[in-house]
Amino acid sequence: MKSRFRFPLWAKTLIVLILSVSLVDVVAVVFSATALRNITRNHYIEHAQEVADTYGLYLDVNDVKTLKNKVNEIYKALPEEERVNNTHWDEDEWTTYLSHYNEILESPEYIRLFDKTKEFHSRNDAKYVCLTYIDWDNRRVIYLIDDAPEDERCLPGSFDEFTESDMTIFDHLEEGFTPEISNTPEYGYLVSVGRPIFDGNEIIANAMVDLSMDKILTQENQEILKMSLILVGLSVAAVAIGYTLVSFLLIRPIRKLTKVANEYTHGANESLDKFSKVEINTHDEIKDLADSMKKMERDLNQFIGDLLSTTSKLEGAEKKAFELKRIADVDALTGVGNKRAYFEVEERINEAIKKGKAKFAISMIDLNDLKLTNDTFGHERGDNLIVLLAKIVKKIFPQSSIYRVGGDEFVVISEGDVVDDIFELEKKFSDTVTRTKKRNVIPVSAAIGTAVYDPHIDNNVEDVFKRADELMYEHKQKLKK
Repeated sequence: MKSRFRFPLWAKTLIVLILSVSLVDVVAVVFSATALRNITRNHYIEHAQEVADTYGLYLDVNDVKTLKNKVNEIYKALPEEERVNNTHWDEDEWTTYLSHYNEILESPEYIRLFDKTKEFHSRNDAKYVCLTYIDWDNRRVIYLIDDAPEDERCLPGSFDEFTESDMTIFDHLEEGFTPEISNTPEYGYLVSVGRPIFDGNEIIANAMVDLSMDKILTQENQEILKMSLILVGLSVAAVAIGYTLVSFLLIRPIRKLTKVANEYTHGANESLDKFSKVEINTHDEIKDLADSMKKMERDLNQFIGDLLSTTSKLEGAEKKAFELKRIADVDALTGVGNKRAYFEVEERINEAIKKGKAKFAISMIDLNDLKLTNDTFGHERGDNLIVLLAKIVKKIFPQSSIYRVGGDEFVVISEGDVVDDIFELEKKFSDTVTRTKKRNVIPVSAAIGTAVYDPHIDNNVEDVFKRADELMYEHKQKLKK
């Protein structure tokens, strides 16, 4: 006999420990990494804002106002259709638009502010620094100074349309643009901020600063990796220690009990005193279990004699139960009532006839060609046909009593209101049998005849039974034609 798959307790314990510790590790790494990244990003945002504020203080406010007014004068003078934003970089219309600001590049204010910006940039860790102002009506950021490399530089008058995140500046004008962290193949990780430059209480421009986060993110990932490796090491140690403790406190005592329990089946001729020799001192539920098994053993020894003395009585009871089962009312093959049960119902209805309270119908059903099926395909195929027919009868007559009174004969007794629809049920039965036969799953053929009790011509159930049997026989003859 092939042994069933066995999943030992030590394996389950090890798996639970590994899964539990791994889950804790994952949660710890994710939580720590998230917290570390949030701290890093908040730190860099604050640092970028400080750099932008310092840049604004580093510039001469009068130069900023003068340069802004000159650029804005040209910008306002141009029709809207001639203003071209930076998405058209290097296109002819964009170049033509910027040519209107060529004179700005020679202005002393621009030169001083540009030199100041370059100087400031060289003394700080910013990746990009620029000076802008806002066209509030058209939602645009217009550049005044940009110290990026010449082929990337946004010249005075060039502008970008507001992004969705830029729109939040209306909620906090005095704080500037909402800090934004981006990651692009061209520039890597950047934190971008824009802080207002004030002249008194008036915002005249915005100091824009981009700080690179590539280096700090590399360090951050290295720290997360180190933390993960440390947690893995601690987890391995925790699993090993936990497994050792569980093995000592749980698995080993259970193995002792299991070994003793198995000895009962391998030593039937020995005395039942095995658990009494087992010593378990875990001071927990396992010790309670061992004590209970010792008590059970003592109880077994006490009652074993009584159990043996009652064996003969049990055998007699089994014979009686077998006899009761043999005479039971249920047909073993189909699950419907048997012939004995039918006779009991027949007696009951005959009593009702005598009292003038009977309302019933009998449907006689006979399976066709059962003998031919048994001779050709075997009795198993014949039994299958009988079972299938019984299922059909039970489905069509769910409120009636069904009995198998012969090898291939069934009687259906319908009482009460069911009798009113009995001939519709008879037709439904014939149609169902026909469909089942056409499907050719197991071709079943059966004839049915139904007779309704008539007090003027029927004296008892037997009279109705005979009329139903005659009608069934007529139906059978028609099926053979």
